[in-house]
Amino acid sequence: MRAWVFKVNTKRGWEFDRYFRSRARRPYPMGSAGWIRSALSLRYLREQVQRGDLFFCYEADRKRVVGLARAASDGRDPEGKGALVHFCPPREALRFDHPLQRHPDLDHVLAFTPQRGRGTIQPLDRDELAHLRRLIWRRNPQQGSAVRRFFASPDGL
Repeated sequence: MRAWVFKVNTKRGWEFDRYFRSRARRPYPMGSAGWIRSALSLRYLREQVQRGDLFFCYEADRKRVVGLARAASDGRDPEGKGALVHFCPPREALRFDHPLQRHPDLDHVLAFTPQRGRGTIQPLDRDELAHLRRLIWRRNPQQGSAVRRFFASPDGL
């Protein structure tokens, strides 16, 4: 399993709280060909995103990671209609009580900077993931059991 950043810009009319507050009991559709236009992001979805992958939900204009979700489907090619990936049902996701802020929390994580690219989907390296994991524990100790659930897979994610 891999870890990814899924970026949205709330100024374009969508924010992650719409997902986290949803009462949906089924996997939640995320992104469409009209929404995700970056060729690199589309390639990541088509070739690398798999069911069970971890997503950090990042609001780019607010410069904060607001929570975690798992992919409930493999990513897919934008040829058809509908979502390019589905997130787990919102009740299985985690909305942080205290989001991670771009400054200073995320300063040393390239996936949140323009240096890695401006696409909607960005991969996280293992060292970045380890750093984020420590930050989440430090900023949200009261959510420890929920955080533990997200990082309790065999490969350490």
